[in-house]
Amino acid sequence: MSESESRGSGGQTSSSTVLAVVLWVLVLIPLLWGVYQTLTGVVALFS
Repeated sequence: MSESESRGSGGQTSSSTVLAVVLWVLVLIPLLWGVYQTLTGVVALFS
């Protein structure tokens, strides 16, 4: 692998990492909201 190929893939890896983090955040926010709503419902049901 040449130096220029290493640099090129490094830029893609950085942007891919940022994209992956953004997409995980978009998935986890509604998921965590659903878990919170479920847990509050369970607490209300058993109290």
